[in-house]
Formats: sequence, C-alpha cells, structure tokens
Amino acid sequence: MSDLSTSYMGLNLKNPIIAASSSLTSSLDGVKKCEDAGAGAVVLKSLFEEQITSDKNRMVGDMNFDAYTDAYDFFNAASTDYYLDEYLGLVEDAKKALSIPVIASVNCVSPGKWTDYAERFENIGADALELNMFILPSSTTTTGSEIEETYLKILTDINKNINIPVAVKIGYHFSGMGNFINRAAEMGANGIVLFNRFYKMDIDIDNLSLKAAPILSGPSEIHLALQWIALMSGEIPADFSAATGIHDAEGVIKHLLAGAKSVQLCSTLLKNGVNRITDIKTGMEKWMEKKGYEEISDFNGILSQENSSHPEAYERSQYIKSVVGIS
Repeated sequence: MSDLSTSYMGLNLKNPIIAASSSLTSSLDGVKKCEDAGAGAVVLKSLFEEQITSDKNRMVGDMNFDAYTDAYDFFNAASTDYYLDEYLGLVEDAKKALSIPVIASVNCVSPGKWTDYAERFENIGADALELNMFILPSSTTTTGSEIEETYLKILTDINKNINIPVAVKIGYHFSGMGNFINRAAEMGANGIVLFNRFYKMDIDIDNLSLKAAPILSGPSEIHLALQWIALMSGEIPADFSAATGIHDAEGVIKHLLAGAKSVQLCSTLLKNGVNRITDIKTGMEKWMEKKGYEEISDFNGILSQENSSHPEAYERSQYIKSVVGIS
C-alpha cells in the first residue's frame, strides 16, 4: 500500500489533499464530511474583513453617537466581535471533532486593528492561518510596489501576534512574482498558496447589465500554478500549496512532481461532492504503485526547475517550440 503522508508548513498530513476554503468548510458538519472522505487537512471558510465592516455599519447605522455614546460604543464593539466569535466557535468545534489539521483563513486587503485578533485563532486551537490576500491593481495612482508592501505589512503584523504557521494565498497579478514570493518567505510566510480565485465580471448583452462570470475552475486552468510551483519550489524556503484547476488524481500528481507539498481542492468538490477526495486518493495510490513509488517523498519535486537538467524548458523554450516548431 502506498504511503500518502506528507508535511506542509510543519503540519503532518496523512495525505496532501486539503479541502480548500469554501462553503463546504463553513460548518462543522461540512468539515467532518471532508475528513470522512479522506482530506488530509481543511481550510475553514474565510472570514472577510468586509464582513466585519459591513455588519458594523449596519448595526450602528445613523445612530447619533453624541447622544447615545454608550450605545454606540456597545454596538461598535459587538458588531466587530460578532463574526469573529462565530468564526472562533467554528475553529474550536472543528478542532475538537477532527483528527486532521484545521487551518483558519482570513480574506484580507489591508493592515489594521483586525490583525490584533489573530492570536485568538491560535489560542482557540487553529493549527495554522491562511491569509487570502488580493488587491485588484486597478488604481492608476497605486504602484505595484505599494500593493506588495501592503501584503507584506499584513504578513508582518500577523506574525507579531502568533506562533502557528502562516500561509499567504495570492493571485497572479505581480510583475515580479519570484521576487515577491521570496520576500514573503523571508518575512515569515511558511506556505505559499498559488493561486486564489477572485471575482470576475461578465456582461449580459440582452439586459445590458453586469453579471458574475463562472466562479468554479476547470481542469484547463491548472497550468499557471503548475508552472510557477515548478519554477519556485526548489528555490524558496517555504512550502507550496497548489490551488485552481485541480480536479483529479493526475492534477494532484503533476503538482507534487513540480514540488508542491499539498494541493487544495474546491471546484471539483463543489461539482462532484466531497467523496471526490476518495477517488483522487485511489488514483494517486494506483499511479504510485505503477511507478514503484512507496512514499510521496520518492517523487516530490523531481520535475521542479531546480532538479532539472534542462531548466530552460520551464520558461521560454517551450513557448518557442510550440509556436514555431523548433525541436
């Protein structure tokens, strides 16, 4: 029997398949189903900065805080804690019920007072924290460097407050991707998750209105993360976790060969149910037995650029070959 156990950010996983942050991990029942299906770890549904801000504004509203100072202070504090307390309850319940690592997740876009709450995740039992960060670089006055510094400031502030491993989940809008990943690792990121999926718009030409583009990934979207993990995994002192476009055992195996320590599944679980994890594990075991691999460490990263005798194949040469037919 093949041994699928591995390590990610110092966490011992019975296999590299992580149930990603989604509606499937937003409840105790959901995460228990993920564990029963064979997940090696779960990332709880992200807590959004905007949730706290929006709820605070709704509760306080147009209250005359000059006349009702005590009430304003109460609702202001209560609204800030509402979602946090609810989320901390989920972390605590999940830790009590599951035998696999539980990773808390915050979807964040700015530094601020919310980072002071990070230690509460650790105190309640979270095994790690994932920072899902994405600032759309659409401002004509904000530079890429300013956005990167915001990300790194969030990471630095978080690391001041907690001792558990921290992963950063980022998008692909970086002109210097390798440099940013390296800086994040140097500043304390134990894990790098590539890539997050963010809102994309579409246009309804009949109603002349905006609408959301399909949010679930397809298998064809696997290649961007695969390339970057193959390029960076051997050079960066952090563990990589692959996300986006991974729908089957083949996709998982490809990322492990490229150097990822884990993969995060979302769309395929939403489409096919959490038992998809069981099917993928079976597919991995069959492939490993066919190839004669007993453990994941036997092949993990053997096709990264760092371990390749033809490192140029990971960058421009493959593009040239495919376009002009150079062999």
